[in-house]
Amino acid sequence: MPLDSSKILARLGYDFYSFKEPAERPERVDKTFQDLLPKLSVGGPLSRRIASMKLYKHQQEAIEALERGENVILISGAGSGKTEAWFVHAAKAGVRTLVVYPTLALANDQVRRLEDYCESLGIKVMPIDAMRRDQLRSTLGTSGLRSALSQADIIVTNPAFLLNDLKRWVSKGALLRQYCLRLSLLVLDELDFYGPRELALLISMIRLMTLLTGRKFQIAILTATLGNPSELATALTEINGRATRVIRGRPFRAENRVYVVLGKNLKAIWESLRDRRDELESAGVGEDILEALEYFDEFKVSAFKVIEAAKWAGIQVPSPAVDPSEIIAEYARDEGVTLVFTRSIRYAEELRRRASLELGEMSEKVAAHHHLVPKQERVEIERGAREGEVTVLISPRTLAQGIDIGGVIRVVHVGLPPTVREFRQREGRKGRREEIEFTESIILPLSSWDRELLMRGAETLRSWVELPLEKALVNPKNKYSTLFEGLFKAVSPELRQFLTEDEVSLLKELGLIEPGGLTEKGKRTWSYMNFYEFGPPYGMKRLLVEEAEQRYLEDIGHCDLVERFQPGCIDYSANAIVVDLLKRGRIITGVVEKPLSARTVLSYDPLAHAYEEYARVKMSWGEEPDVVGDYYRGRLHSEVVCVVDPPRRGFDLLVKTPNRVYWVLRSGKYRPVISGDRTYFVVERRSLPVIGPTGGRYRDYTYGVTVELEPGEDLEWMRVGLALLMVVLRLRMGIELESITYSLSNVGDRKIMSLHEPESAGLLETLDWMRVLKEVDSFEPDDIADVLLEQIDEQARLTLLSSGARWDLAKAWARRAVEYILLRESILLRVAGRQVPVPVPSRALRLVSFEVITLPVGEQVVLTASAIYDGENTVSEIAWREFFQSSGWEKVPATLGSLIDEGFSVIVYDSGSILRSLQEAGSTALYLLLEGLRQKGRLLELLPLAKEVLELDIATLESLVEAVGWQKTISLDDVKRELEKSTAILQERGEASWRRFTKYLRAKSEAYARENAEVLLTLYLALQSLRNE
Repeated sequence: MPLDSSKILARLGYDFYSFKEPAERPERVDKTFQDLLPKLSVGGPLSRRIASMKLYKHQQEAIEALERGENVILISGAGSGKTEAWFVHAAKAGVRTLVVYPTLALANDQVRRLEDYCESLGIKVMPIDAMRRDQLRSTLGTSGLRSALSQADIIVTNPAFLLNDLKRWVSKGALLRQYCLRLSLLVLDELDFYGPRELALLISMIRLMTLLTGRKFQIAILTATLGNPSELATALTEINGRATRVIRGRPFRAENRVYVVLGKNLKAIWESLRDRRDELESAGVGEDILEALEYFDEFKVSAFKVIEAAKWAGIQVPSPAVDPSEIIAEYARDEGVTLVFTRSIRYAEELRRRASLELGEMSEKVAAHHHLVPKQERVEIERGAREGEVTVLISPRTLAQGIDIGGVIRVVHVGLPPTVREFRQREGRKGRREEIEFTESIILPLSSWDRELLMRGAETLRSWVELPLEKALVNPKNKYSTLFEGLFKAVSPELRQFLTEDEVSLLKELGLIEPGGLTEKGKRTWSYMNFYEFGPPYGMKRLLVEEAEQRYLEDIGHCDLVERFQPGCIDYSANAIVVDLLKRGRIITGVVEKPLSARTVLSYDPLAHAYEEYARVKMSWGEEPDVVGDYYRGRLHSEVVCVVDPPRRGFDLLVKTPNRVYWVLRSGKYRPVISGDRTYFVVERRSLPVIGPTGGRYRDYTYGVTVELEPGEDLEWMRVGLALLMVVLRLRMGIELESITYSLSNVGDRKIMSLHEPESAGLLETLDWMRVLKEVDSFEPDDIADVLLEQIDEQARLTLLSSGARWDLAKAWARRAVEYILLRESILLRVAGRQVPVPVPSRALRLVSFEVITLPVGEQVVLTASAIYDGENTVSEIAWREFFQSSGWEKVPATLGSLIDEGFSVIVYDSGSILRSLQEAGSTALYLLLEGLRQKGRLLELLPLAKEVLELDIATLESLVEAVGWQKTISLDDVKRELEKSTAILQERGEASWRRFTKYLRAKSEAYARENAEVLLTLYLALQSLRNE
């Protein structure tokens, strides 16, 4: 029986919070594996272990469905025998089976089991990926390798290898061609591992394989979670014409006991604070803090919150002490294996050394396992763990990724991971043997993230631990599938005849195809179509430069280079910092890194400047500067702010360019915010720019939508609403937090909201936004909502808490954000069935429309584009205000003044925003002129007219134009992109050179103003006609 941690912790003097997760067992049937495959009983150790086991009910259901020739979608948790479900059928029926795991490195356990089973049954199984291909090709040659693969019964591979092999099918160079021509069963395991873009490619690969082989092979999908199984089942049936059975199974899990170690001396701290209750009360802490002092059990679960409130009130109180090494040393004496997860290699090694000192002669029972340990030594450590020679394994990550040790009874989290998915991945390593009576999860809260959770009480940490995983959402209509399949068919002579209208239409729309075949852009897009990333099929290099040596680390992707590996960025996997870009000529090929240390930081000029600002901020907070210490405590991280150019509406190319690296620094001190009887905590946070070079660019196809907002919208609260919207999608609909990202921008005096999908999922197009509105309305925020809000957008949470935690306002703004997404459709509904007149403007109407947009390009320079349209002629110009002097106002004021003298009334979109723009532009004369017209009733507004006629709560010029089907050549988003380019250049070159570097901005903004002026008048007349119907 495993050691009982409650006794160990009590003996060591620790207070803890604990709860139990009940055991869960799948339902068994009265049939064993050896009943179906008798030779398992005399095979290898893994075969003999399962031979006498009775099948789970879901395994039997899957086997029977496959025997009937159906497709299977098996949804069941970890340890529930999903691998055995398809294998029994494949072995019994002797069918050729291609098995796809996310990566073979993550499937070591499954591959080892399959090899054992197959050896027992005389079946030939062959794992193949890029590394194994190169090894086998060097010994067998290409033809020998192709022959060996064609003779295998079961092939195990990964989707990246399979996709690249399918692309070679066109040139007859595919290694798996002969094997696939006789394929009977395709198995996709761990479907929930993949992102939406990868899921789209998997569906496309299945479709293309059926076309290439002419075979209607069966399909088995294995996953822990799936959001829309019936939709996926329909798609699979459409692909091969076979019925698809959805089967659900319960996971296998021993009783699990969870211990959250709070620290030593808690009772003494409680007694000390209870004696000083009056001081806390007079400091104005919340009622929840005072109530937690009443009883020790209540104090225990809120200890971190009460202690931080006391520190804020000026009361000196020690933090509860936790020494992970003394706890871990106790577990070395256990019979089963304990896995210890840390957040860095350095800390893993430090813990190993300290635990070994505690153990003395038993020190060999403890080992560290990570990628810096030589591979052969790692293999020996894993063997020792399986055979009982090693009982404690300490690792930052590698042991969470598919290595099966066997008798793991306990997982210790020295600091929680940042996501529930990674937490579950760690937890999934234990309790995989039925003979294990119970398992344990030990949480040692040593990082800032753990403190954030415990600040809300131990029950909140429990709620986070028990949060359901995000659901894998397969969208068979994802246009990424259409794109890939269209390109594949266009380059394949044998499949070109199968090109669909939708595929041809999309390729034409994206500029990828022409009458003779693919365009140059199309050919490049095809070559960039790889499974895990859109880009060249080689990675970016990471060169780590240490004092004694230089060595290459594992490659990174092109997207990683842009988003996470710019100079000044911290590399968390290597505890290093990027100091330069690797270049060959003008081409960026990778990055140069050095170990993270004060010496490294001070020796690199851009980092040295950032360090001085870092030190200043730390001292202003009353804290000692310690870059390395703050990094390991989770108080310092890096982020790259990118200029993102997403699709404006629908599916198109996204371009992401790195703009600036920031160090994000968090204080070690918390400040309470009291709302009602509850206390929230916020922490000081600063973003410190690293003024250095950036490089690279990432492109991919995805979905996006950009919406113009009304001029009066509060962007700060809109940001809160969007952040809450993402929380609602996560908690109510199981959608991953970063599936949709948002941004809000001021374009001079205008405002824009942009949403896009970092990976093409089609959510923006397929989500039922009316249902989302209902979910927002019925949502009741709790501590978990607060946790997730902070994860998504710390600034939005700070705005919310500064308002006194007005969640009602946050919900109202979340609803408003959704209403903007629905705005175009709302207008379409209002005009449906009504003939929208397209009046012919004329000077005889005595109406002139006026448009103006101001664009700050520096602290002292504001450009202004203005235009007027009298029904026949358009006049426009660019003016500017530099410091306090305005220039360039000539044609527009003169012409507008003459028309007003002739009795013309002036049409504007919104009078308030126009008048503010003129004030900012420094055009006092025009401001006074329009203000006078407004008072006389001769300044006419489009915005209130549109709301009245179409019965809308919100209305923007661009949404009105789109809804009635009119075309504009330049959007506000186009002006925004040009403004960003100009301001970025002027930040480097100085704003005194604005005339030289705003040429394109001035041309585009003037054209934008001209178009808007012309549209304003036409729309105003159309709405007047609708009102008069």
